[in-house]
Amino acid sequence: MRQFYLSKNNCGYYKVIFIDPVTGEKQTGKSTHTKDKFEATMIATSWLQNGVPAARGNSRNFSNNALTTTTPLKLQSIVDRLTQNDAQTLLNMITLKFGFNVVPNVAATAIQNNVQITNTITPPAETKPGKPRIKLIEYLKGFWDYDNSEFIKRYLAHGNNMTKKHTQNIESLIKNYWQPYFGDETYIDELDKPTLDDFFFYLYSERQLKGGTVNKAINVGSRAMSYLFENGKIEKNPMFGVERFTPQQLEKGIPTETEVKALLDLNWNNDVYKLAFKLGIFCGLRAGEISGLRVCDLDVDADIIHIRHSWSEVDGLKCPKNSDVRDLPIDHTTLLKLVSLAKENPNYSDMSFVFFSNVKTEQPYWPSYYSDGLYDALEMIGISEEQRKERNIVFHSLRHFCATILSQRTDLKTVQAFMGYRTEEMSKHYSDHETQEKLMNMKNIMQVTWKEIMSAKKKLTLLHIFIILRICFRQSLQSV
Repeated sequence: MRQFYLSKNNCGYYKVIFIDPVTGEKQTGKSTHTKDKFEATMIATSWLQNGVPAARGNSRNFSNNALTTTTPLKLQSIVDRLTQNDAQTLLNMITLKFGFNVVPNVAATAIQNNVQITNTITPPAETKPGKPRIKLIEYLKGFWDYDNSEFIKRYLAHGNNMTKKHTQNIESLIKNYWQPYFGDETYIDELDKPTLDDFFFYLYSERQLKGGTVNKAINVGSRAMSYLFENGKIEKNPMFGVERFTPQQLEKGIPTETEVKALLDLNWNNDVYKLAFKLGIFCGLRAGEISGLRVCDLDVDADIIHIRHSWSEVDGLKCPKNSDVRDLPIDHTTLLKLVSLAKENPNYSDMSFVFFSNVKTEQPYWPSYYSDGLYDALEMIGISEEQRKERNIVFHSLRHFCATILSQRTDLKTVQAFMGYRTEEMSKHYSDHETQEKLMNMKNIMQVTWKEIMSAKKKLTLLHIFIILRICFRQSLQSV
């Protein structure tokens, strides 16, 4: 009977599958963390002879459950190999671990095992009661519980921003990655940097997560462990020194000016989609900020929209990202269309949403709703789903487009103020007078910019007409 098999995972690493010598059944596969088959064979043979290194099944120090769960530990064999000093050290370790009371001056009469211990076993010194042990998964779930976490309550009380949606994403990371790997019975004092390094490398190499996702899993533990360490609940921070992975993120693509012109000229499936598109292109609004617009945010007299909130399906109405409340200029025609859309709401009021849902008029459309309209429109102008995905064009790409055309026509500070990229220090830097001046500057720039783009579209149309007439004229001459 074969004693083990080797097989490759999707990343090319070999794992060994041992065969139970009694039942003949295959055990759980263990990764050798090598892509070299000869090296993997040598590792598997070594484990077969010496036992699999003791640790969890997913780390480099593998659990020996695959070979020893059905075989009792041979204590007598261990005792036979002990020296006198080893025996004393072992007794002290057992005493410390389990709290046994060992009587001093143990006599040299361990007759059963034919071992003589002539020196005195010193009982462990009295120590202060240790800190209570903390279960890892139970602690992580409680730490990131938005409604009950002491950390989150304190964090919000100090004026910081954290959304319920964010903590739900973290809870998913715990459930999908931390909990299956460590189980429910692992204690935090059992963790160290090598163990955690193994865990994160396992997520990257065997679970095939992207570097950015692994970094999010690192963030889950990093902040939680730091909080315990800083408050004296643990002696050392096991996350200290854990290295992050390179985030292999696909850069968001943006549509070209020609494509934007085509989209502006397109007859969209509905007005909601097109208005959301215009707010993304003209004003650089995020999808959540579009959903968060209310009637009171529309200033028809000044041709300005106030960006005061964002909206998500989990948190509802909340502050914009980075708590950046700002005023943006908008062309009068688009603003009137927004007002007209808002008035279609049967529950229209100053506090009602502009982009209200037809299903629940007291709520806006979910931010993901606008993406569907954009994707349909892109297909209508000839950009297939495959091309869109390859270029990574998403609704947020409209915001990048807006920032790009602004950066080509004005200074960085104006772009930052318009797009909501301002830091707190930059916000404090502007006086009220400077803010008004910037607002007028942004308004003038946007008017000129979009006039250029739209006029270029008209010029292109006239050029096409001229070319067509010229072709027709030539054909008429040839026919003559």
